[in-house]
Amino acid sequence: MRLYYFKNAEDLAKPITGALGLDARPLEERDFPDGEVLVRVEPAREAVLLARLYPDVNKNLVKLLLALDALSDYGADRVVLVVPYLPYARQDRRFREGEPISVKTMLAHLRRYPVSHLVAVDLHKPYIGDYVAGMHVVNVYPAERYANAVRRWGVDVVLSPDAGSLHRASTLAGLLEVPYDHFEKFRDRETGEIYMKPSGAMNLQGKAVALVDDILATGGTLVDACKNAKLLGASAVYAVVSHCQLLGNAREKIRGCVNALYCTNTIPCEYSNVDVSEDLARAISAVL
Repeated sequence: MRLYYFKNAEDLAKPITGALGLDARPLEERDFPDGEVLVRVEPAREAVLLARLYPDVNKNLVKLLLALDALSDYGADRVVLVVPYLPYARQDRRFREGEPISVKTMLAHLRRYPVSHLVAVDLHKPYIGDYVAGMHVVNVYPAERYANAVRRWGVDVVLSPDAGSLHRASTLAGLLEVPYDHFEKFRDRETGEIYMKPSGAMNLQGKAVALVDDILATGGTLVDACKNAKLLGASAVYAVVSHCQLLGNAREKIRGCVNALYCTNTIPCEYSNVDVSEDLARAISAVL
């Protein structure tokens, strides 16, 4: 069994191969002046392919398909695909008539190749794996590492910005042995103003709050939740997010609200203080 990795994933590949004792090889990658790409792999019957697809998502997706096609052509009969952050996962259903279910499209293309398992960190929705038959989807959620990160702050309650991340809040709260809830949006009937509060009317006065979510893009949702938590009396707000894209002025917005931000290294940034390489290695080992 050999592990191939995208060059931008070397920081994850080294500890993973060290833990599993695999032979690791970087993909040969080439970008042409016209924007086309090319990869080269050494043939292997079985392989682990570690592909960091963000940023430059669309270009890296083409590289991934080319790598899988080359492995397949040269006789690979089993590939364990590791994608720390799975792009297009937010389009997990049709929001408007005529739209595709983008993540289903992605998985269908991967299924054309001998991919036995797809290992990813904190998929946007747990049911995404149900869109494809014959390929096992392993959803790694590093809850223990999140708990270790925020435990020192004496967190009193865990909240998710909306109901979609309630399962994340529940998991983290269980490890911290504190209550959890999610925010709901309400409109003041007199002023028309939108505000947020915990769905169960949880008292946040003087409480240290941990906000948990999967993706931080522009920061709008997280900052709204943070501001409303403080308006409801929270003494401090800590944010725990799996994939930190930090687009636009998200950094400035976050710094102006949360007391601390914890992100994984699925997408490297200055807040990537939760290393998921050991969790990925454990998940890979379980399916080899």
